[in-house]
Amino acid sequence: KNFNSSKMSNNDDPRLGTIIKEGNDGEIVLVGFPRDDGVKRNGGRVGARLGFTNVMKFIPKMGTVYNPEYDIDLSCVSITNSGLVCKMNDDENQEEDDIDLEQAHELLTSHLIPILENGGIPFVIGGGNDQSYPNALGLLNITKDNGDTITVINIDAHLDVRPKKLGKVHSGSPFRMLIENEIFKSKNGKFIEFAAQGSQSSQEHVNYVKENGHEIVWFNKLTKFRCQFDQYNIGNNDDCEDDDFILGSHIGMYFRELLNNTEGDIFVSFDIDSIQGSDCPGVSCVATTGLSASDALAICFYSGLNDRVRLVDISEYNPIVEQWRTGRLISNMFYYFCLGFASRINKKNN
Repeated sequence: KNFNSSKMSNNDDPRLGTIIKEGNDGEIVLVGFPRDDGVKRNGGRVGARLGFTNVMKFIPKMGTVYNPEYDIDLSCVSITNSGLVCKMNDDENQEEDDIDLEQAHELLTSHLIPILENGGIPFVIGGGNDQSYPNALGLLNITKDNGDTITVINIDAHLDVRPKKLGKVHSGSPFRMLIENEIFKSKNGKFIEFAAQGSQSSQEHVNYVKENGHEIVWFNKLTKFRCQFDQYNIGNNDDCEDDDFILGSHIGMYFRELLNNTEGDIFVSFDIDSIQGSDCPGVSCVATTGLSASDALAICFYSGLNDRVRLVDISEYNPIVEQWRTGRLISNMFYYFCLGFASRINKKNN
């Protein structure tokens, strides 16, 4: 079964819905994590539990299968939708939930392991950012016995290295849990905070990240890179390849080089509250400033292009705050990831 219908595309204009099938055996596998109780535990606005369900209203209708602008054909890519890993939590009465958040996290990790073992790339749409720790556990589980390292990149205005609250995980704690994970430490895992903002990051949390040997790429550094890029007219010549400068995003190019200079398997975790609110208003914590929509699409393209990216997640889409514009943005982020992945395949074959 695929997701095509007359409402999604015409015969002369096939969209993603014509090539997405149900299952978990694709080269790229959509996964939904419908929980936002971790956001509530952290004092945030709930609604992210509806994220995946709402995005799937947009994805099948988005993106041409053949993109004439970039000369990329997605028909060579196997894309499947494995659906929700668990039932949506009940915000009004959590006592009626079938399972608690911690059990939902275990289900998420268990769901990802066979996809990763089969060589697929899970593209997980949440849900709160607490999903990123069980997502990372899935990748750690299948790589724990090899000697390779692993890199986790958190694209986020916040550092999300807060301690647990009353012994419970929440949307602000996933990367402290990762940094303190014994498998991650034994593999000399690398953690990079990308596009973090000082107005959202306490000095204590900054010290925690750095004292544990990890890296912070501040948003301000990225804006300076953009200015330097323009000053020296970098990239504005006829020798640039088509995928060298996607959507004119200087920050995207910075991210591409970051990926290229990173070791081991890579998990890209994208909290969309790192994107400026004018482009991405439907989040639990709207950003006054941040990445642009073009930056986000370029980052997703380059993540798809890099053959060491094994896992991607998108967190904090809150359709209760705003549904349409943000839902379309996330759908395009997935589309650009698929474009990058198709380019990855083409580069291998040529």
